Amino acid sequence: MRIVIIGSGEVGTFLASNLSDEHDIVIIEKDRNQSEYAKEHLDALIIHGEGDNPNVLKQAEIEKADIMLAVSGNDRTNILASIISHSLGIERIIARIRDPDYFEYPQVIQIPQITVVNSGILVAEKIANLISTPFAWKTETFASGKISMLKLRIEANSPIEGKKLSEMDPPKAWIFVAISRDGEISIPTGDTRLKKGDYVFALGIPSISDKLESLLGVKREKVGLAILSGGGRVGRRVARTLIENGIEVRVIETEHERAELIAQELPEVMVFDGDATNKEILKEAGAAHADYYVALTGDDEKNVLSALLAKNLGTKRSTVLYTKPDYIDLIESIGVDRAISVRLSTANEILSMLHLKGVAHIALIEEGKAEILEFMIHANSKILGKPLHKAGFPKGSIVGIVVRGDEIIIPRGDYVSEIGDMLIIFSLPGAVKTVEKILS
Repeated sequence: MRIVIIGSGEVGTFLASNLSDEHDIVIIEKDRNQSEYAKEHLDALIIHGEGDNPNVLKQAEIEKADIMLAVSGNDRTNILASIISHSLGIERIIARIRDPDYFEYPQVIQIPQITVVNSGILVAEKIANLISTPFAWKTETFASGKISMLKLRIEANSPIEGKKLSEMDPPKAWIFVAISRDGEISIPTGDTRLKKGDYVFALGIPSISDKLESLLGVKREKVGLAILSGGGRVGRRVARTLIENGIEVRVIETEHERAELIAQELPEVMVFDGDATNKEILKEAGAAHADYYVALTGDDEKNVLSALLAKNLGTKRSTVLYTKPDYIDLIESIGVDRAISVRLSTANEILSMLHLKGVAHIALIEEGKAEILEFMIHANSKILGKPLHKAGFPKGSIVGIVVRGDEIIIPRGDYVSEIGDMLIIFSLPGAVKTVEKILS
């Protein structure tokens, strides 16, 4: 396929690097330095220019594109590029729009070929899911919400610390599909023994996630007070979501005008005008007795520092927003409980919409160290009617869950697929192409 991407920022670069192995990628980037960087680091045709300029789009031969992804940092550019591309006959367009005010822009929203992705909504949903599942370090939902993936940490004195997977009895309709140890992800076997500090990835039914609490020996605590630092679009969206869930919210904001705006828009929220890296401001906001601290500014370093200060003052749990991919392992190693990448959240959402080769790449794990794939069995599927042990799935992958109507199946070697089955597969990067060949 020929895919044109508008913008080579964090999201555009990430998408291009993950799609270029199988597809012809063309990137339009207006910033000279970024376009030069993209030329050196990406397997793609790079065109320097404005993504909403018709002449630049013609230079990119937009009319030959199968898909157009407008993911620049400028909403207006993304909207106009989408409308122009649609007028030239492009059937599949995904536009990243950050400002919710644009959702009332009928020329975009009412065009069926244009799908809109909003980073703020995605992040707000992820944070709300984390707070509602406080014992998990990461949460994702698949198969239209029927299946959850939880990233869980093995703590010292946990009932399953030191046990082999074959010695455990996980809740029905849950399965451990991967382990992260010292920053490396692997597919476990029955002989894999869990160690303190390991992270396990579990797939299963959200309604009985509390069974995992018992297995890990953790106790769910009600979240009453959450402190947010950063009252931008994402921060305000998160605040509204938490308020709807009955959680008291307090916001720390460095910009005086924005602090006033938050107070006007969200009268239920107590707003503190100051810097969240200031210990006195954190004390005043109530960090000593807060259940959750969420750092949502655009500065990775400040987010991490303020989260550590809040934890030091007594906040039970912390989550930080980050943009730099190299930060994920560091963040988890220094005491911050959870980390969310705006880039990865947005890229995951876009990849999940593409369904290339009939396979949906619905989640990239740990900055691309692993993937979750979703595939619907149809009449021409190569593995239809074959036992799973004869399907040829590589060692770096595992079919974790099968959704068959309302039935959830943990497949064993003798599982035989039927038309309509939804397979959810956890795969390491080196195995993805083989999995796609098996499924396509």
